[in-house]
Amino acid sequence: MLLVLCPLNDPHALWFAGRARAEGRPCTVLPTEKLSFPRRRSHRLGGGESQARTVIELTDGTVVDGARVTGVLNRMIAPPADAWRHAAETERTYATAELHAFSLSWLSALRCPVRNRPTPQCLAGPAPDTLRSWAAAHASGLSCAPVRVGTADPWHPAAAVLAAASRASGPSARPVHAVCLDGTVLAPDVPARVAAGVAALCSAIGADRCLIGIDFLVDGEDWRFAGTSPLPDLRAGGHRLYRLLLRALGQR
Repeated sequence: MLLVLCPLNDPHALWFAGRARAEGRPCTVLPTEKLSFPRRRSHRLGGGESQARTVIELTDGTVVDGARVTGVLNRMIAPPADAWRHAAETERTYATAELHAFSLSWLSALRCPVRNRPTPQCLAGPAPDTLRSWAAAHASGLSCAPVRVGTADPWHPAAAVLAAASRASGPSARPVHAVCLDGTVLAPDVPARVAAGVAALCSAIGADRCLIGIDFLVDGEDWRFAGTSPLPDLRAGGHRLYRLLLRALGQR
């Protein structure tokens, strides 16, 4: 079984699942919202990852057995805690933390290929601090504009990085959202130096075995770094990304 984890409003995950099903592949879409109201959760850890066992039974009778899952596309950005949204704040906070730990553990223990395995900071994979990503991009040889943060500039780091790239690139620059799979950037006409910089950046932030998005502002030959995302636009990668992702997930 190929498993796709995502929120209900994720058209990119649904695009991937739709293509897989059109080819006759067994593919189950498990929305975070649906995962929040299971009939049963069972997660047992033994003497090692090889002995971990997870079974989740949904209210519609669907059973997700970790031992039968052959590959996982993980785009679950938040823990499945919708069932607790009307609880008292202290109970809601506690339940959310427990469900975050549950999700982190069972996705990490899966023996099948997973893109992306969760991190303590983000269940959908590597999502380092924006300024850390900027510093890593700069050290990796990508073109990075100086970032200013202050009363006259954006306070949020992501907005500050984008604003810096916009100032340095000028009005004729076009945005490019590059999907990267396992350190390879999948975007048309990417210069070799940019591809090399992307591979180095992915390695530096622990995303060399992950699916991430990297934003650029492109003006001629200048590809200026503008941020990263653990939830890339899969459709931007097109058919090539679809085939490569299937292979990365162990699907023939």
